[in-house]
Amino acid sequence: MSGANSREAEIAEIIRGSIKTGNAHTLAGHFERHLELVIDAEQVDFRHVGEGQAELILKNFFKKYPPKDFKYGFQGMASKVRYCTATYQVANGSNFQVYILMRVTDKDYRINTLHFKKE
Repeated sequence: MSGANSREAEIAEIIRGSIKTGNAHTLAGHFERHLELVIDAEQVDFRHVGEGQAELILKNFFKKYPPKDFKYGFQGMASKVRYCTATYQVANGSNFQVYILMRVTDKDYRINTLHFKKE
């Protein structure tokens, strides 16, 4: 069980680091093949988008809203699902509330849902 917990912590840290630095490519490496991506400030609302397209959308988002910081808020786990809320701080001073849902498989954690909601 501790192996699963350390992998969970490792994935959480990779996700935190990639969002905090605006690295869409590293973040996309943890996407499911298709995911739900919502970015309200950009009128992006895809219920089923491919990982490659999601990476391009996020690359543009990070360019338009350069990161200053990213901090986890609430984190939880339910049967085969891990979820968390976080705050994405933009260099210009604005913030986004972030919601991440990951599916847990035998081997890994894959991002299934990613929402950025402007505060």
